[in-house]
Amino acid sequence: MIRTLRTLILALLLLTTAAGALQAQEKKPVTLRDVFGNPAFFAPRLANLQWMEDGKHYTYIKFNREDRSRVIMKVDAENDEETPLLDPATLVPAGADEAVSFEEYRWQENSNFLVLTLEERSIWRRSTIGSYAVYDLAAQKLISLPEYEEGVMNVKVSPDGKWVGYVYKDNIYIMNLADGDVRQLTSDAREHVYNGRFGWVYEEEFSIVDGWEWSPDSKRIAFWQEDETEVPEFTMTNWMPLYQEMISIRYPKPGEKNPVEKIGVIDLADGSRRWMNIGEETDIYIPRIRWTHDPQTLCIYRMNRLQNHLELLFADVTDGSTRVVIEDRSETGWISVDDYSFLRFLDGRRFLWASERSGYNHLYLYDYDGKLLRQVTEGEWEVSEVLGVTPDESMVYFLATEASPIQRNLYRAGIEEDDFDRLTEDDGWHGINLSPTCALYVDSWSSVTAPTRRVLCDGDGDEIRTLGAIDPTVFAEYHWSEKELFTVTTEDGVELYCSMMKPANFDENKKYPVFFDVYGGPGTSAVRNAWSGTMQQWYASEGYIVIQADNRGSSGRGTAFKHAVYKQLGKWEVHDYVQVAKHLSTLPYVDSERIGIWGWSYGGYMAALSLLLGEGTFHAGVAIAPLTDWRLYDTIYAERFMQRPSDNPDGYDVGSCIVHADKLQGNLLVIHGGLDDNVHVQNTMQFVHNLEEAGKQFDMRIYPNGNHGVAGGMRSRLGLFEYYMQFMNEHMLDRAE
Repeated sequence: MIRTLRTLILALLLLTTAAGALQAQEKKPVTLRDVFGNPAFFAPRLANLQWMEDGKHYTYIKFNREDRSRVIMKVDAENDEETPLLDPATLVPAGADEAVSFEEYRWQENSNFLVLTLEERSIWRRSTIGSYAVYDLAAQKLISLPEYEEGVMNVKVSPDGKWVGYVYKDNIYIMNLADGDVRQLTSDAREHVYNGRFGWVYEEEFSIVDGWEWSPDSKRIAFWQEDETEVPEFTMTNWMPLYQEMISIRYPKPGEKNPVEKIGVIDLADGSRRWMNIGEETDIYIPRIRWTHDPQTLCIYRMNRLQNHLELLFADVTDGSTRVVIEDRSETGWISVDDYSFLRFLDGRRFLWASERSGYNHLYLYDYDGKLLRQVTEGEWEVSEVLGVTPDESMVYFLATEASPIQRNLYRAGIEEDDFDRLTEDDGWHGINLSPTCALYVDSWSSVTAPTRRVLCDGDGDEIRTLGAIDPTVFAEYHWSEKELFTVTTEDGVELYCSMMKPANFDENKKYPVFFDVYGGPGTSAVRNAWSGTMQQWYASEGYIVIQADNRGSSGRGTAFKHAVYKQLGKWEVHDYVQVAKHLSTLPYVDSERIGIWGWSYGGYMAALSLLLGEGTFHAGVAIAPLTDWRLYDTIYAERFMQRPSDNPDGYDVGSCIVHADKLQGNLLVIHGGLDDNVHVQNTMQFVHNLEEAGKQFDMRIYPNGNHGVAGGMRSRLGLFEYYMQFMNEHMLDRAE
C-alpha cells in the first residue's frame, strides 16, 4: 500500500513537471512583428490629447474604423463625461456638399479656434506643408483658407481671433477670419531666401520649423528671414527614373558658410517692417525668438558660432534697438537651446530662465533689467523640462532627475519662496501632460517592474482615475525578459549606468552572446528605470543578453559628465562601451568571444567605431546610417561639440571611422539610405573606400531611395531588421560554443 502510494505520488510529480515543461515550451517568443504591431504590448492611448484653456477639459480624436471618420471629443476630466466637440454638419465648407475630413487638430492661443489639418505632406524631418482650415467654436463655423496647389505651412490664428496667418511660397500672409480678405505681408522671398520658415540645418539642429510669431496684442508679427544663398549645396541621387534625378539641398558642413538670419517685425496697422538690431556679426545663430508679456518687447536668443556663448536680447520693436539682458557662457563645452520650455515670462516684468552655470541645469528668476532675483531650484541634479506655472505664478511644475539620473519625476517649486515637493511617488519614468492651470495632469508611468499606466491626477499628485494601462497578464504568454539595472565603474573611476535583459529560459550554467544596443550621442540617454522596450525583447528572444549603457556625454548627470566628450566625440563613448564589455566578460554566463554591437545614426557611428577602436572587444557590429567623419556632417551639430575643423583638427581625427578604417577588427555590416538628407550616404561611401584600401572585409547594403529611416514601407522595414539580425546570428549564434 505504501509502495503504491509512493508510486502514485511520483507519477503525479512527473506529470506536474512535464505539464510545467510543456507550458514553458508553449510560451511564445517576442517576434519582430510583435515589435511593430502587437497592440497588447502598448498602453491604450487617447489620440492627440490636448488640454483646453480652462484646465478642466481635454480633447482627443475618436477614430471610427468602419467609416474611417474622426471626431474630436471633449472630456470633463474629473467626471469622465465626454461629448463631441464639433457638430459634423458644421464641417461643410461654404459652397460644398460634404463635410471635410481632417487628419489632426491644434488648439490656438485663442481657445475659441482650432486649426484643422486637412492634408499634409513632409518636407524634411519636422516640417510639413499642406492644406488647413480654421474652426470657430463660438460661431460653430468652418473657415477655409485660400486654396493653393503648392500648399501652405505654419498656420496660426491671432490671439484676438481676427486673423489667421500662414506661409505661402516663403512669404507671410494673413487672412481676415470675418470676411476672408487676404493680405500679403512680405514679398521679398526669392530662391534660398525665406520669410517665416527655415532651411534644412536650422530645422534639424535647432528643432524649429515655425519661423514667425504673433505679438500678444495681435498688432504685430515677428519673423525670421533666412538667407541660404551662400550655403553650399549637397546633391543626392534619385535612381528610380530612367535618367537619374539629382536632388540638391543647402547643407552647410563644418567650417563652411552658414545661413544668415535677420529678425523683422511687421506692424499690421500700416504693413511697415522694422529690422531688429542683432549686431553687425552675421556668422552667428538666432535659434529662438519669443514675445514677452509686453507687446512692444521681443526676446531674441543670440548665440556665437561655437555655441558656447548665449545672449538674451530684449528688442524694442518700435525702433529695433536691443539690449543684452543676461548671458550664459560655457568654459567646458556647449550651451543647449533645445527646450523651449525653460523660458517663461511672468507678470511684473519677471521671467524664469534655465542655466547650467552651477554644473547642473537649474531655474533662475530674473527681472526685465537682467537682475537675478533668486535661484528657484538647486542641487546635484537637473531640471529636464518645465511643464507649467500656476495662474497665480507662485509655483512652477517641472520634470527632474532629483531622485536619480535614470528616473524622471514630477516636482513643483515656489517661484519666490522656498517650497519644493515631489508629486510622483512611484520610482520610474514619468511622462507628464499638464493642464494649463496646473490643476490636473496625465501621468504616463512605468518602471522596470511595472508596465505603462496612464492615470489622471490632480495638481497635488493624487490619482483620480486610470486612463489606460497595459494588461500585465499578457506577458505570461511570452518569453518576456526582465530588465535589470546595474552600474559599472571604469578603470578611471567613473560610474556608468547600464541595463541588462537576459535571454528566454536563461540558464546561468550556459554562456551567452551579448548584444549592445547603443546610441550614445551627447545630451541623450538610453538607460531608464522604465518598462523594457519590445525591440530589446526581440533581441533577447533571439538568444542574446541585451545591454544598454549610458556613456560619458549622456544627459542627467551634470556638465562634468556630459562635457567630457567635448572636442573628442567618439573617444570616451567607445572607451566606456569597452569597459562595460570587460565587466560583462567576468560574469560566468557571458561568452566574451561573442560580444556584438549595433546602432542607428549616432548609434551606427558608435557601432562602427567600436569595431575600429575597441581593441577587438566586439566580434560583430551593425552600423545603420552611420556618421563616419564629423567633417561630413552639418555645422550646427558638429561644431557644437567639436568646434570647426580648423579649430580642432586632431579632435576630428580622434573619432573618425574614415581615418581609423585600417583598424577594423570583427565582422561589420553597414546599411545606409541613398537619399539620406541627414547623414549623407557619402559617409558610408568614403568609409568603405578606406576599408577597401586597407584590405578589410565587410558587408554593406544600400537602400537606393531610403532617407535617414532607411527603409520605407513596413515590408521593407521588416526586411531591414530581419537582414541585420540574420547577420548577427550568423556571426554570433551560429558559432560553436
